[in-house]
Amino acid sequence: MNLIAPCPRNGGFRILLSIVLTLAKGIILAQVTLFPKDNQLYPRNLVTNNATISVSGSLDQNSGFTQVRLKKFRDGILVTNTNFNLSYSNNTATYNFTETIPAELNNYRFDLFGFNGTTETLIQSANNVVAGDVYIIEGQSNAVANWRSDYTVNNDANTATNAPYRNFVRVWGSGSQTAAYTKAWFIGNGNIWYENDGNTGQWGMRMASNIAGSQNVPICIMNGGHPGAPISFFQRNDANPTDLATNYGRLLNRMTEAGLRQAARGIIWYQGESDALGSTSTVQLTTAQWKQSYTNLYQDWKTDYPGVTQFYIIQTRFGCGINTRDGALQIQEAQRQLALEIPDLKIMTSNNLDNLFDGGVINYCHYLFENGYKVMGDWMTNLLRRDLYGVSGLPSSISPPEPKQADLTAFAPTGEATQVTLTLKDPNASYTLLGDLIPDLRLEGGSYSITGLTINADKLIINFTRNTGTTTNPSGITYLSHQGTASPVLHNNSGVGLVYFSNFPISAAPPPPPPPPPACTDPYEPNNSSGPSINLNTTIKALISNSTDQDWFKFRTQNPRYLKISLFNLPADYDVYLYDSKKRFLAAATTSGTSPEVLLYTGISKTQYQLRVIGKNGAFNATTCYSLKIEASSTPWTNTLPATSSMNTVASPMEEEAISVQQGLQLYPNPAISELNIRMAVEKSGNAEFRIIDMTGRQLLVQRKMVNSGPNTFRLNVSTITPGIYLLQIINGENITTRKITIGSR
Repeated sequence: MNLIAPCPRNGGFRILLSIVLTLAKGIILAQVTLFPKDNQLYPRNLVTNNATISVSGSLDQNSGFTQVRLKKFRDGILVTNTNFNLSYSNNTATYNFTETIPAELNNYRFDLFGFNGTTETLIQSANNVVAGDVYIIEGQSNAVANWRSDYTVNNDANTATNAPYRNFVRVWGSGSQTAAYTKAWFIGNGNIWYENDGNTGQWGMRMASNIAGSQNVPICIMNGGHPGAPISFFQRNDANPTDLATNYGRLLNRMTEAGLRQAARGIIWYQGESDALGSTSTVQLTTAQWKQSYTNLYQDWKTDYPGVTQFYIIQTRFGCGINTRDGALQIQEAQRQLALEIPDLKIMTSNNLDNLFDGGVINYCHYLFENGYKVMGDWMTNLLRRDLYGVSGLPSSISPPEPKQADLTAFAPTGEATQVTLTLKDPNASYTLLGDLIPDLRLEGGSYSITGLTINADKLIINFTRNTGTTTNPSGITYLSHQGTASPVLHNNSGVGLVYFSNFPISAAPPPPPPPPPACTDPYEPNNSSGPSINLNTTIKALISNSTDQDWFKFRTQNPRYLKISLFNLPADYDVYLYDSKKRFLAAATTSGTSPEVLLYTGISKTQYQLRVIGKNGAFNATTCYSLKIEASSTPWTNTLPATSSMNTVASPMEEEAISVQQGLQLYPNPAISELNIRMAVEKSGNAEFRIIDMTGRQLLVQRKMVNSGPNTFRLNVSTITPGIYLLQIINGENITTRKITIGSR
């Protein structure tokens, strides 16, 4: 613009020229060392959410300036005006300012002025300066992710609909393979080729705009992608890391120029198609080789970008001229394994996106924005928000489904497996199976035909048959990718598809179940009311054959008085009851379930007992026997039972049944408070034993007393027993009497 207008008939021309020359002189004599650039993004401090901006330089005394002023504007509104008084020495004065701006969706402008006491002179200005976060995208053409096919609004990554916060997505330079980019900051552009200034890639733009809008933080995307390149192309020259002849060096140099080398928070890698044998590669890398190459890169990144705390791999897909699906799978399996082995590396799949038909030798390779790169950007947004911004409440299904465990779960009568169940890692997600996925699945370890697939909660159930010549069960399962449309596919409720995997191991089949026991013959029937005599210390087998069947047995003790009655190998829920010779109830073991029942009882020497085995609530098994063993000892049995035992009932009734109560027995007071009085009449003198037992069979008090022929009165001290309902058991010779008593509150 011409600032000088000719004015030949007066002195106006000379006056205007003098002013312009004075301003120019002041600016020429001002040296600016540090100052923001238009569109610059400064990395924010994650603790304070602010970025520090330094302004410094020097002025020649001939400039005539006595002061410099730095003005900061927020969206065009002045917020600070900072003055710096100049002090010249040897005709030179230096100045410096330190300003901060927060990470927010607002643009800042900085104006630097020289002041001579009457006039401000603009020395330098920078517009659209922001603070925010930095991410690196690396890989081949699906990292470049430029606009493809014919233009449509839906496939334009830069529109206000697809990238509403694009104005807060920034880029330094470009990914030019000759480093011939403009040394300047740009508003990001998702559609352009990698060598054009400001390129982010389409999914990179979508992701950055999403994060800026949701987290209120501007984003810088540094895309170093290069089309059709193998992983070796991206390696570092360790002798010269910033070697501009290498892709690694060019990106590292750009990061350094932009002041971002220490600030990158995450690196997203999308590459691998050119490491499988096909039209873009004459070499097929193995899974181990690709893993080693990526590990080398990962370790170099950790050194050169120390601020990175999270890495991501986007798993590639079959296509891009790769010869075979198994060739693609070598790389896909490497990517899956790395995400399992490196703690700060996570995987995202490209499964469930529609491939674009590119034609030529690469066939299907890339994606349109709609149903392709846009979706990928949304998926990556969720991972970054969870991992790097601590956003809670996101569903677990933002991560791709992955295999957790595979088991053989069904067998033919001949013992060969007929079904594999693949359990997925996330049980909280819901899963959908679209289309016929059978052609993309393969059972390993032989030749098998998959005959059906179903999804049930977090389990993919695979039915199969063995093909001729195969005599073993499958040892692994493989999931192969396909080209073209997303379907057939298994995806979760966030739309993310199952990762691809190779020869995922199937757990060895459990041993075949043991043959069913032979049918039991019960030699003791009929014994529903009166049973045969059985011997001590001998295991017998008998049968409860229907819901009304019950088994009665008789046995006699000699000198030993301590009994142990074991009921085990229970095919149903059975209980055992002990009675005296007149069928007066003594004790029982009635634990629910089929664990062994064990009953301990303190009896009387040289006594005959009766025993009843019955199914609880009519339980029975008409073909399988139970086992019963009665043991007697002269010393008490321990109350500690084997781990397989479910109950220990000690010498006490578990319920009060109708029994013959000794005539003349009186108990008072009832409830008893501190003492229980017992008045009873007996026929013969001798010893009597008095027991107070709780309702679980635990003995709380045992006293032995002499009784005389005729009436007797006894007192039992019950002051230490907790108030409640108990059983009083009186054993007098062969007579056993049981009564309920109540101990009241004190």
